Amino acid sequence: MIKFGTWSIVLLLGSLHGLSMAALLFATRRNRTANRCLASLLVLVVLLVTPYTIGYAGFYDAYPWLTFAPFFWQLGFGPLIYLYVRQLGNASLPRGWRWHFLPLALEVGYYSVLFCLPLDAKWRWNDDIHIRVVLPLQHAATLASLVVYLYLADHHYRAYQHWLADNTGAREEYRLTWLRGFLVAISIALLIALAFGAAHFVLRPLTYFDEFPLYVVFTLLVYYLGIEGWRQARLQFPQIDRAATAQADAQRAENAAVERDWPALGARCRERTVAAQWWREPEIDLAELARRLGTNTNYLSRALNEGLGMNFSAFINRLRVEAAQQDLLQPGEILSIALDVGFRSKASFNRAFKEYVGCTPSEWRARSSAARITS
Repeated sequence: MIKFGTWSIVLLLGSLHGLSMAALLFATRRNRTANRCLASLLVLVVLLVTPYTIGYAGFYDAYPWLTFAPFFWQLGFGPLIYLYVRQLGNASLPRGWRWHFLPLALEVGYYSVLFCLPLDAKWRWNDDIHIRVVLPLQHAATLASLVVYLYLADHHYRAYQHWLADNTGAREEYRLTWLRGFLVAISIALLIALAFGAAHFVLRPLTYFDEFPLYVVFTLLVYYLGIEGWRQARLQFPQIDRAATAQADAQRAENAAVERDWPALGARCRERTVAAQWWREPEIDLAELARRLGTNTNYLSRALNEGLGMNFSAFINRLRVEAAQQDLLQPGEILSIALDVGFRSKASFNRAFKEYVGCTPSEWRARSSAARITS
């Protein structure tokens, strides 16, 4: 008899939420590829939870032919995690990206073939082969895939942070706390799943009902990924220009042996940038500033890093903070000052100001006013 109790309803609500958020993400035009990767990941997690959702409600007892229904798509988790992180900063998918999903295709094909077998044949295969051989291999392959792709995603996340600092003045607007939370949440869920697996093989075999807390964790993961992913869905991340990056690498290799007076070049770049007040433009980046200075990105990057001892983001934001310090001596709203010097929000202005000055803009203004009064 089919009956939705507390356990099945808890999982069902999480699944419905995940499918709703996946639909919204799939329909979002901005960051389309990345959002569709996240939407697909949500659907795959919902599929993983589904056998337990319907199982606790009695579906497998009422309809045993559901045995081996193709709900298990775990080998797609890793590629989707990596591609989501990668595509937030890239306009095009990597070459040969479809090959990443070959293990998933084999996994889905395996379950689809078994699902079509007669029920007696399913049960014989389950007892003789699936539980003893296939299931341990599937778990091992899933674990290996997640570890490898989480490493690749984390590597790209860190590389993208570095690229933002070197090439844009909007580092504070794109601190990527969501991506860090995304990777941490998935890693925590993986560790909890490993703990359940260890308990199953080391302590005692876990029953269908013993694993309920694990699937609550997966349900919570669906809520978190759906809500936070949707909050970031329409944020336009700066896109890495692969052609420009390759050209810069070629220039760097070509000019590696060239010795120049980088401090002098850096000072001249700073002087011209200050005089023209290009740092006030929120969209200014390394490539555009190099064009205006009549140089290439490699020379400008070396002039800043080797000549002034800072990356592009620090160079631009220090100029903005210095100007803001002067503006804060006069009456005016802090948000207006932040926007006037080139920041896109008060929050990013506060973070940059505190990083370079050691206190918030309001604290600095209060201290400055107190110092003027006492003097």
